[in-house]
Amino acid sequence: MSNDKSYKYFIEGERVYLREVRISDVNENYYKWMNDSEVYQYLETRYTPRSIENIIKYVESMDGKSDEIFLAICLKENNKHIGNIKLGPINWIHKFGDISLLIGEKDYWGKGIAYEAIKILTEFSFNTLNMHKLKAGCYADNIGSAKAFEKVGFEREGIFKKQWMVNGKYQDEIILSLCYEDWVNKK
Repeated sequence: MSNDKSYKYFIEGERVYLREVRISDVNENYYKWMNDSEVYQYLETRYTPRSIENIIKYVESMDGKSDEIFLAICLKENNKHIGNIKLGPINWIHKFGDISLLIGEKDYWGKGIAYEAIKILTEFSFNTLNMHKLKAGCYADNIGSAKAFEKVGFEREGIFKKQWMVNGKYQDEIILSLCYEDWVNKK
């Protein structure tokens, strides 16, 4: 990508921008994310080994979908692709969608990147897509993810008890959500 200042990112934040995930993003780094047990520990994809070809097929299948918006999380300072965030599936009739994300580059864990990506996708979802409600779910042990969503304004709406099998034990799923009117009132 060029450093041309006239280029407009799809969605821009303070330190990161979100843009479409490209086939060119599927490289050795992306491959490492999807096969690193520490990175994928809270993803359901952890049960299937991922090849570069498999990842490319997934990225191709997501391109241009109207009910799922799949975006790369990139650093503004150097255009480095460090993770992905997705809105979807989107229910256009009832105006809600799920947000999920992955920060694949571990050097950026705990630095507020997930918070910023969630924040700018939330703003886009409410202001541009006219969503009414956004939802997210995370494993109970994924404390960082829950905190990032809560910092944006999401609230714990419920718990699915013993929902996920993790290392031979069942773990709860935390359900978080944010409605448009609550988001506006918290701003």
